[in-house]
Amino acid sequence: MRIAQVIDQLGTGGAERVCVNLTNLFARNGFEVKLIVFDKIGSFFDLIDTNVEVVVLNKKEGKLKAYRKIVEEVQAYDIIHVHMRQTYRFIQKAFLIFGKRKKVILHDHYGKIGINKKVPLFYKNLFKPTFYIGCTTLLTDWARWKVKMKEEHVFFVNNFVLQQSGSVINYPKRSGLVLVANLKEVKNHRFAISLAHALDKKLTIYCSNASGDYYEELRILLEDLNYSNQVNFITGCHNVQAEFGKYELGLLTSFSEGDPLVIMEYLAQGLPCLVSDVGEAVKVINQHFPWMVQRDFELNNWIKAYPKATDVEPERIKNLYDTHFSEELYLNQYLEIYKIFLTIA
Repeated sequence: MRIAQVIDQLGTGGAERVCVNLTNLFARNGFEVKLIVFDKIGSFFDLIDTNVEVVVLNKKEGKLKAYRKIVEEVQAYDIIHVHMRQTYRFIQKAFLIFGKRKKVILHDHYGKIGINKKVPLFYKNLFKPTFYIGCTTLLTDWARWKVKMKEEHVFFVNNFVLQQSGSVINYPKRSGLVLVANLKEVKNHRFAISLAHALDKKLTIYCSNASGDYYEELRILLEDLNYSNQVNFITGCHNVQAEFGKYELGLLTSFSEGDPLVIMEYLAQGLPCLVSDVGEAVKVINQHFPWMVQRDFELNNWIKAYPKATDVEPERIKNLYDTHFSEELYLNQYLEIYKIFLTIA
């Protein structure tokens, strides 16, 4: 089975990380994998295993040339796994212009489906998807009922992470809180800062960059709280799992998310966490450690949950990851989906 993963760029986003994770996962399990990227944008190129063939289309240098190249690159591949709607639209236009059309899998990571269920015009005609993976149940419901796709060709697979070496189990002396979230208002850093201040705990925030208007707003908040020395922003770290042994608690305080990878990274390392009720992983956490999932942003509720969350043994959290989110489970799930796809391709 020859597999092509396709995406527009490799910036620091969930879809980009899942694409890289899938590419590496199949390569490590003996499959021939090619990663096709429209432009060499983003820092996740550094995360790709060295035995993976990477093709950059250089779309910015000429769209027509990129259309031709992608059609040529995918012809010999059994599985064409396309991440994100704009990538899917591009490859379908390429087939329309140059022919040699092949069936593809659309992997939808759209994060605003809760507020925008409109069906794009290109889904209603020649470009209607025939095979679909959604990273949330909201997306798969949308594909079935709004796009009117066949039930048997729509699959839900929540996002996943590759477990990095190490575990907080090996670090008994841990302190402070950690938040992995790029500087966007929807990530609700203000609440995380307020929680750290209320608990009198140091907070480390991992983000892609620490600049801009929103960063200045956070800096002013820290000055008003007289807490600047207790909050540290770290940029440019792409293997955050290796850092978790320093901390006693992971945070996710977002108002809204698709399916945040960082929750599973906390679980993979056995790190206790307090998270807002977003994404798919929280449904599993809620069955075992319901106090870790917060359904509102009442500060006192998070403060009350803090001692109970940090009291959970890392081994129990790591076991939850192994049972529900391990690499082997996802490998088998994708292989089953690919086998079904090959029957219609």
